[in-house]
Amino acid sequence: MDVSGYIILAIALIDGLLFGLAIKKGIVSAILLIIAFVLASYAGLSFVPNVSFSKVYTYAKTFFIDNISKAPGLVSLGHVGSVTLVLVLFLIGLGVGIWKG
Repeated sequence: MDVSGYIILAIALIDGLLFGLAIKKGIVSAILLIIAFVLASYAGLSFVPNVSFSKVYTYAKTFFIDNISKAPGLVSLGHVGSVTLVLVLFLIGLGVGIWKG
């Protein structure tokens, strides 16, 4: 009996869970960082000289606008045969990791 296929499926699910946890923690950290910048600018403080919330926002906005066109090439699934059980289990793990993380 060959168990390597089952191991790959389990690893795909666990990998999705870990990515989901990391994504959720990263989003929470980014939101808290934005709140910290807003509160600091409201109080008239600056963590780094000559850096304000508006400069950070402008830089982030231009960064995302410039790089959003590259996203479809990174997530290319190719033909229909690329959607396999491994990908489905990874996406299930990703969803559970984000939801329960």
